[in-house]
Amino acid sequence: MSIADRKERERVQRQNLIIDAAEKVFMTKGFENATMEDIAEEAEFSKGTLYTYFQSKNELCLSIVLRGLKVLVCEFEKVVKESTSNINKIESLATKFLKFYKKYPNFIFAFSNYKQHRAGCKFESTILQDIEAENHKIRDIISQIIMNGKQDNSIRYDADSGKISYILWGEISGLIPTLLQEIDDIDTVELYKYTIQMIRYALINRTK
Repeated sequence: MSIADRKERERVQRQNLIIDAAEKVFMTKGFENATMEDIAEEAEFSKGTLYTYFQSKNELCLSIVLRGLKVLVCEFEKVVKESTSNINKIESLATKFLKFYKKYPNFIFAFSNYKQHRAGCKFESTILQDIEAENHKIRDIISQIIMNGKQDNSIRYDADSGKISYILWGEISGLIPTLLQEIDDIDTVELYKYTIQMIRYALINRTK
């Protein structure tokens, strides 16, 4: 291994340790009450070291979002390979996100505050660019399912795969985090499932 490779590996390891620490601190203290000093102490690094890798708490929270998106890309890629009609894969995507929501509460916490943290970062942030790249991968997966569904006649022929990829991903990723912040007594999971079922119903090919 070259010196450059070793330094890069060490850099990534440090980044991951800092993100691990941020997850713990944000979940324990809440984003507003947490400080960079708290995260530095948890990671056992100096505050200066944190700022070498991350510009702000906002960027750290977005790094958690990025982690979550990479997990979801891997899970959604499995859906494409499922041996079922493509219309059924619409609900499979939503089910994958529901399992993700239950298994990784730290990621959902970050997702629910994504817009706030995005606004708090500089436009040229590489983390923002990486997040958009992962979002693009997910939209491509959804587009592929829609196009495949038109070929197997399970999805209506006039479905716009590009537009639907934005709409469906927006509903899948945004509904639960949004509802978690509501004060009203809402069964979040049931409303989520109902919404996805209605989208699926709207996409069914009824001309077969």
